[in-house]
Amino acid sequence: MLIIKTNSEKGYIQMSEYRGQPAAGFTLTELLIVMVIAGILLALAAPSFQTMVANSTAENASGLIELDLAYARNNAITRGVLVRMTPASGGFQDGWTVQAFNGGVAGDVLRSRNSLDDKVTITSAQYSSSAPIGFTSTGQIETTGSLKIRTTGCTGDKNRDIDLMSSGQIVISGVSCP
Repeated sequence: MLIIKTNSEKGYIQMSEYRGQPAAGFTLTELLIVMVIAGILLALAAPSFQTMVANSTAENASGLIELDLAYARNNAITRGVLVRMTPASGGFQDGWTVQAFNGGVAGDVLRSRNSLDDKVTITSAQYSSSAPIGFTSTGQIETTGSLKIRTTGCTGDKNRDIDLMSSGQIVISGVSCP
């Protein structure tokens, strides 16, 4: 809208343009520049994010095994019975159960875990579905052995070796990721 003001005493006409409120928002060009910068930053962050997820997966898997081993041992001592941690037929990465045994007879399933992430492998030369990890009523282990937990894509010493001593002690050591 154009406004014309006249001032007859001074003898001139003043013209000014009234614009109202200034426009708010972004131009399309500004929006595209921000989107390009955000895309570049995301592309740079993606590999670090994948490594972070792999490290978290490794810590989660070893944490679950460690927790359930301690849980099985504590229940064996508390209940005064044999408690076994039995892997699924495909191995520990496919899940496991913690079960109480009374006089050699299977009793209550105390805890059950489903399969872990596909990036995790858990191997053992001593333990399988037919030869589970067992804790006696005194907290000792039936058969000594170890578990090797490996995760692809991790960094640092996020992989774990878990050694089970005859006394029932659980020794955990970090192993470098490939």
